[in-house]
Amino acid sequence: MILVFIIVGLLFFIMGYGLYLTFGPGKVDLRDPIDEHAKMHELGIAHGHGGDSKAYAMSGKLEHKHEDQ
Repeated sequence: MILVFIIVGLLFFIMGYGLYLTFGPGKVDLRDPIDEHAKMHELGIAHGHGGDSKAYAMSGKLEHKHEDQ
């Protein structure tokens, strides 16, 4: 019976934490990876297939080194 109480308690905790992150002050620090990816598409650097050279340089991908091989 105690195991049921623990499982129900964890369920309520997880649901409460999800609501806190969705509607409460916890949502301020969350980032939206889909929105970030859409902004990268607007700059033309989302997948690294050409695009705007200035935006590509701004992304920092041009400084990538293969020295760790």
